[in-house]
Amino acid sequence: MYTKTQPLISDANLLVVYHNLFKDYEDLLFGLLNTPVKSVHHIGGTAHFNYATEPILDILVGVNNLHDITALDEKRLNYAGFYRIHHHYKKKVMMVKFNNLIELKQQVRLHILQIESKAYSEYLQMQDALERSTSLGSLFKEEKELLHASAESIREYEVQKEKLFTKLSRQYLD
Repeated sequence: MYTKTQPLISDANLLVVYHNLFKDYEDLLFGLLNTPVKSVHHIGGTAHFNYATEPILDILVGVNNLHDITALDEKRLNYAGFYRIHHHYKKKVMMVKFNNLIELKQQVRLHILQIESKAYSEYLQMQDALERSTSLGSLFKEEKELLHASAESIREYEVQKEKLFTKLSRQYLD
């Protein structure tokens, strides 16, 4: 099992690769039978490569209500290779596609949130800000690289990155 964070990448030439992958997954998510999916957005560093990032495609998925993600929807996503990861996320469902079920390197993450939630809005606003603001992007890049270098595990890294994201979004959006 892969317990460390993956090496950061910063090759802007991969932008097209990740955009094409996003389009494939967007089609998949909207193509699920009776899907509760209302919106899909490419988020994270692979959407713009303004800073080094993990080689993971992050997708923000909007639903009207988290309860709309039923066991049947999870089963359909399981057939597509996604598995729910259990973490103490608040009002968020995380599903991940791994490279294989032995190494468990994350390749794609679905951040499933309610469209009308504050967190959903913050994700979109911060994504826009990180794409456009060089100062915010630089600050996020520095902090993220420090977290990446010091984290003992993926979980620790993700928890600390979420705290950083929340802190920066409060500073930037307030």
